[in-house]
Amino acid sequence: MDDPWKSLQAAALEAIGPHWGEYAKEGREAAALAPLSKFPTAAAWLARSMSKSTDCITRKLAAMLAGWIQDPKQISMLREMLDRERAVFQKDSLSANSVGEDIMFAATRWTRAEDGQIRSAGIDVLAWMVDDALTGIPWNTAHWSVANLYNATHGRHQIFGRLAHLTEERLTGQRFLLRAVTALQQNDVVTLQRLVTLPSSEQSLSPGDPAYPLIVSLWKAAALAEAATRPDRRA
Repeated sequence: MDDPWKSLQAAALEAIGPHWGEYAKEGREAAALAPLSKFPTAAAWLARSMSKSTDCITRKLAAMLAGWIQDPKQISMLREMLDRERAVFQKDSLSANSVGEDIMFAATRWTRAEDGQIRSAGIDVLAWMVDDALTGIPWNTAHWSVANLYNATHGRHQIFGRLAHLTEERLTGQRFLLRAVTALQQNDVVTLQRLVTLPSSEQSLSPGDPAYPLIVSLWKAAALAEAATRPDRRA
């Protein structure tokens, strides 16, 4: 297969898909996905492609991968994914919420990045998810978004001014979000810190892992696709 992008897509289908259930249950998905971020253009292309799938699991994987890609050139990626899930929510809130959880974790990972543009982009996504919960899209991780946003900004974000004046009636049916908002209004930092939910840490993949050869093939395919984006290769 000469097209590096088709090769990358094929490698992802073979390496990630069949092992998703096993890796997710063990919390080891980062071992397969994190190394892809070393090839940011290729990884972002793959994440964006996966995020357009009708399959919920594929979109979840796209969001997970996006969180590891901390390239200022790709900072629109999570917003694009969030926009798609907003549309999905109207027809299938269950799957949209499932993907939204991984978008929230990815955004939180970005808020811990060294690059200021990446941090700001992650903060924006968390704030948008909180705003959504107030305006008709009640993400089931909105309470984590509040806590993680508070943690990332030390409580200095304009949306907290809005939350300070919310009444319980405005949050009917969102008891977890109500807990976070109540803690914020009472300046209960202890409760807010308890609600902070961080993304998984990076892990290594053992050569003895049964999926190791397939995952390595995926990394190699990403490296080839990344190389194809270099100016000297396109000339």
